[in-house]
Amino acid sequence: MNYEQAKNVALRNGEQVVPTVCGMCGPGGPGGGCGIYAFVKDGRFVRVSGMDESPVNRGGVCAKGHAAPQWVYSPERLTHPLRRVGKKGQGRFEQISWEAAIEHIADTLARQKAKYGAESLAILSPAKRAYSEYLQRFLTVHGSPNYGHSGICVMQRAFAFMYTLGDWPRPDYEQGDLIIYWGRQPIFSGPVARPARAFLSARQRGARIVAIKPSVEPDAGMADIWVPVRPGTDAALALAMLHVVIGENLIDQAFVDTWCYGFKRLKSHVKQYTPEWARQICGVDSGQIVQLARWYATTPRAVIDIGNGLEHAPSASDAIRAIAMLMAVTGHLDRPGTNLFVPAPRAAPRGVALKERYDKDLIDKLVGPEFPSIFQPFLEGPSSAYYRILESVVTEHPYPIRAIIAPGTQPSVSTRGTKTVLAALQKLDFFVTVDVARTAEMNFADVVVPVATSYESGHPYHMAPGWLMATNRVIEPLGEYKSTFQFFLELADAMGYGNDFWGGDIDAAMDDLLEPLDLSMAELMSKPHGIAGKPGPPTYEKYQQTFSRLSPAIGHAPFLPQGKIALYNTTFEAAGFNPLPAWREPPESLTATPELADTYPLILSDYHTSKSFSASWQRNVPHLREIEPEPILHIHPDTATERGIQENDWIRVSSLHGFMKVRARLYHGIRPDTVMVLHGWWQGCKELGLDDYPLADGGANVNVMYSVDQEKAYDPLITAMSSQTLVQVERWEDR
Repeated sequence: MNYEQAKNVALRNGEQVVPTVCGMCGPGGPGGGCGIYAFVKDGRFVRVSGMDESPVNRGGVCAKGHAAPQWVYSPERLTHPLRRVGKKGQGRFEQISWEAAIEHIADTLARQKAKYGAESLAILSPAKRAYSEYLQRFLTVHGSPNYGHSGICVMQRAFAFMYTLGDWPRPDYEQGDLIIYWGRQPIFSGPVARPARAFLSARQRGARIVAIKPSVEPDAGMADIWVPVRPGTDAALALAMLHVVIGENLIDQAFVDTWCYGFKRLKSHVKQYTPEWARQICGVDSGQIVQLARWYATTPRAVIDIGNGLEHAPSASDAIRAIAMLMAVTGHLDRPGTNLFVPAPRAAPRGVALKERYDKDLIDKLVGPEFPSIFQPFLEGPSSAYYRILESVVTEHPYPIRAIIAPGTQPSVSTRGTKTVLAALQKLDFFVTVDVARTAEMNFADVVVPVATSYESGHPYHMAPGWLMATNRVIEPLGEYKSTFQFFLELADAMGYGNDFWGGDIDAAMDDLLEPLDLSMAELMSKPHGIAGKPGPPTYEKYQQTFSRLSPAIGHAPFLPQGKIALYNTTFEAAGFNPLPAWREPPESLTATPELADTYPLILSDYHTSKSFSASWQRNVPHLREIEPEPILHIHPDTATERGIQENDWIRVSSLHGFMKVRARLYHGIRPDTVMVLHGWWQGCKELGLDDYPLADGGANVNVMYSVDQEKAYDPLITAMSSQTLVQVERWEDR
């Protein structure tokens, strides 16, 4: 529907129409956000339609987008700030005003800063949001480096690519003749319109599609080849492919000679990683490994698109580095139909990150560095690992975090080690949740701050490739609250940080963000379907420019000190890390801990998104919950039959660390030695009479199942946490 059509429909129905950006995959996250027309009748948000003019979705809207009104009007919406009056965990609160909540939080943080130091405060990161920079800005001005990156997605890929290739190359779907989706789910992962359309377009024009993942999802179902890799073993597969490509001399010799450093060392190193060696670890037939490597190397226009699935293993950085090296040695880099160096579609607002304040003393105060301190800050400022922040509360090592603010994130269902997380929330001196609705941890909060959905606020702007759009207010806020942006601006002002936060003026903050684009927020809001423009044609082979980029780490050393791709990484070597990608086992696996296989013979991992849900929120929305009413475990029919399990049985899934109760879904499209469940289950749905699930043992929270062993469960470079373990699956009644 275009704008004129939307206005005509609204006129006929006695409605108003507001052009805006969908907020159901997250408010203002970069690169996503579909354009929609929101219809309002008698002051109530009633429905949406897709915006034809948006280059992101071109008029389409998914189930999540259509469910937006139910989410906005959910009975679980928080309408007033709350302050705890009972014991932690009891969920007893008194209602207070917005101003009283700001004052109480500001006073508490000021007292703790004076007593324990600024670093005693941590903020847990949500998935990337438009307000994320404000969170780090607040911490930096306060004097704390402890921004808790999740250790779940994105930054792991960014780090490994940056320190191998100097940038994160994006797939050229439009011209690739072979597209390998590796641990990637393009059909309904995050804001999906662009990647799903790119996938279908490639399929229709005859590109060969390969899906590498443990189970068949929509992309694998439409692919030419499914490569059923065991969860967490992608590094072994990538190293074996390097073995084939280099061993058979299927390389671009001129590119390697000109733009790669350390090829001879890599060539010698990968001789040990034969396809037969990899078969035993990753469970992929050695012949298929050889065939895949040859296809990729010999197809002139070949693309690899890697996803979140690779980031959940102790060998995550090795897997991503090895894949980056496959791109490099074959010459499939920044050429038509390969992986391209594409500038990020964003403005460069003045001083938002306050990088001039990232001194060594601040870095040294990190309670649990997400990346080794020598690489801090990385891209978004200094960061501690999300789980390690919570762990420090319990262990008090190297010092205890005393206060945590959790805006739009739910630690008990977002990170591994749920039992430790719950113990930390019980012990923590001061905990603030900031969200639109009841959260999994709300009962442990000292202050609950309700905030507006993106449909109730007139900011921020949204930027995607070729499109700039205002997030326009659809309805007035339903309660005594403001946006997350305004909460942090007003909190900063109350603490005396107003000079760095535009005096708490949200309009001034938004205008400052847009100033590099020569726009004001008012000007952007006057554009009913934003500002669309075609990106210029790509300029290929930007190698010298890319390979000389400076790292934001202290000292501004280049990502690639030789000005070439780091096949042998001297920066890592100098810091005491392996200069070459290698294999590192998960903490529990069929090859690492075969002694566990008699008791726990199956591999468990999880999906992070589905057609209805992103991570751990919105299961309280009836339309979405009717599509996926209960937590299910994908299990191969042969594996189920061996255990007397039938379709839809309640089953117990047990590991060394905990157990879950979920429904069985007999599924041919999964490895027989593997079972998988959707991440993020805890929430009930009042309208459908569905209760919450327990957060720990006996619920459906997969995070209770995994190891958090500091020696075995983390990637040593990028703090990726393992989401693989060994389990046994039984009918619940048999227990």
